[in-house]
Amino acid sequence: MFLVLKRNPPSHLAVQTASDLVRTQTPPSKSVAHKEPQAPVGDRGPGRKEPAYWNEKFRSSVDYLGFVQAALPAALQGDGRASWYISEALHSCAAIMKTYHDSADPQAQLDQELAKLTKSPQWVKDALANRTNRCMGLAKEDPFSALPRQGAGYSSSDWYQRALTQGDPLAQESSATTALTSIWVGAPMPSEQQTELVGTAQTDLRSAVQSGDPDALFEAGLLLADSRYSNDPLAGVAVALAACELGRDCSANNPDNSFANCRLSGACPADADFAYFMQQSLGPSSYAQAYARAQVVKDAVRNGDWDAVMSNLQISISPAKQ
Repeated sequence: MFLVLKRNPPSHLAVQTASDLVRTQTPPSKSVAHKEPQAPVGDRGPGRKEPAYWNEKFRSSVDYLGFVQAALPAALQGDGRASWYISEALHSCAAIMKTYHDSADPQAQLDQELAKLTKSPQWVKDALANRTNRCMGLAKEDPFSALPRQGAGYSSSDWYQRALTQGDPLAQESSATTALTSIWVGAPMPSEQQTELVGTAQTDLRSAVQSGDPDALFEAGLLLADSRYSNDPLAGVAVALAACELGRDCSANNPDNSFANCRLSGACPADADFAYFMQQSLGPSSYAQAYARAQVVKDAVRNGDWDAVMSNLQISISPAKQ
């Protein structure tokens, strides 16, 4: 079985992975997965917040300059999730920052860009305008000007590395993705190097999963739902489904989800979620199997049985690259 998913490459990774799409045929039924209420968000010490705090702040932000300025003190005091989303903000705004940095009239320039999209639907224009406006502040102001100067400044990669050093689970999962992606991109590598990368990825995945962070768990599941990296993609789907029930926002309202544009375009119902798309992609029988396995994974996470969780996340490189 090859499960078709869309998974964005890590933000710090310069290469592009194969472009996959979530299939959108008519679903057999509405999603049967349910979310559990999340625990209240609280502080984890001076300058630190629970990961869910920064998740929500980033996803709801309409001004990434303001977000970075708010997250910076926590990132400097060791908050890995704050560092992770500073990296994400810089990465997502890189092209816009370059385009509008020296603009004398950014709004007029944006209006001109939108006017060129004569064949694009209105939702595409709106999405572009919103994305540009979120990044405009970063294009005109350096949020790191008070920090010690270094080389070409503070890049997305710098903050990703900081998040990884600080032990953020999303950074750890992203590191695993980078290791596996590198096997499939570029020239063939010696088997010893490939084995080393797989081992690194497996270690990073375990660290991310053992955090209990549902967002990291979801990304880990998506990674191993790819048949290039697993001989049991359905197990990866089960982990991702479990993460949805453990607190991950798996709806199309979450811009971190690859299918968010589906809601904006009207190509899928407004309440579509990950389970909805998996029902379409897998069909009733396979989805039922994945959902049943997800309940086992969910119980294992609650009980801290990480060996049981990781049994669903065992890396096995496709023969095409062996």
